[in-house]
Amino acid sequence: MKVLVTGATGFVAPHLIRRLVADGHGVLALGHDQARIPTGDGITPVVVDLAAPLDDEAIPEFDSIVHLAQANVPFPDGAGDLFRVNVVSTQELLDLARRRGAERFVYASSGSVYGLGEGAVAEDDPRRADDFYGVTKRSGELVVGAYREHVGTAILRFFAPYGPGQTGRLIPGLIARVRGGEAVTLRGGGRPRMTPIYVDDAVEAIVRSIESDEHLVLNVAGDETASIRDIAERIGRVVGREPVFDDAGGQAAGDLIARNDRLHELLVGQALVPLDEGLRRTVGG
Repeated sequence: MKVLVTGATGFVAPHLIRRLVADGHGVLALGHDQARIPTGDGITPVVVDLAAPLDDEAIPEFDSIVHLAQANVPFPDGAGDLFRVNVVSTQELLDLARRRGAERFVYASSGSVYGLGEGAVAEDDPRRADDFYGVTKRSGELVVGAYREHVGTAILRFFAPYGPGQTGRLIPGLIARVRGGEAVTLRGGGRPRMTPIYVDDAVEAIVRSIESDEHLVLNVAGDETASIRDIAERIGRVVGREPVFDDAGGQAAGDLIARNDRLHELLVGQALVPLDEGLRRTVGG
């Protein structure tokens, strides 16, 4: 199978690309910065800027698409790119998949579509997010659903994926602060609490979604709920340094905790990487 993977210069994509190649698939690695696109045997770099109208001729033939690309730039100045990449390019790629007779289209959404709140969210719960990023991801989901009669689709809502090589996100930021002896700021007692997913498990969910013949909508989330304080303390045990906290007090908007029953059904009993083990691998990586 030849798989087109967008967002090839992001965090999850290189892990996925390595797995697909190891499984014997060919990969079209699509990104806008050629210098950062993964290379190697079985990988064909495809340089395309999804913030611009899609040039179909720039994309070689493929069998399935995994659409990981997203814009996560400041609103409102970046609103155009947010909407363009998160929504418009999704429709353009779906239609390209339809016209080329692709087997599967896997869309990387986000747990952000639910918004912060109380309790754990399941896939059929109402989406509450009203921030622009969450709105664009939810809009992308609706577009994917509209194409489900024309191409096999899967919508994966990722909850705080983490692992080696990640930068600019919560967990690598906490690792840097704990290692450096810098204070970790807590609000609302350390909220939001969340259910982080280790990158290898996220990749496994994507691979199983490509192989499935069902229309899927599922939370890709870990088994353990952890607050900011809890994650920092776990990191401290790994790096051998007691974290320093700055309690800013006040209230927090809520948590982002997922039920992951459907994920376990997809993985057919495969255990997820425990949070402590995932943090050890991340620190070591």
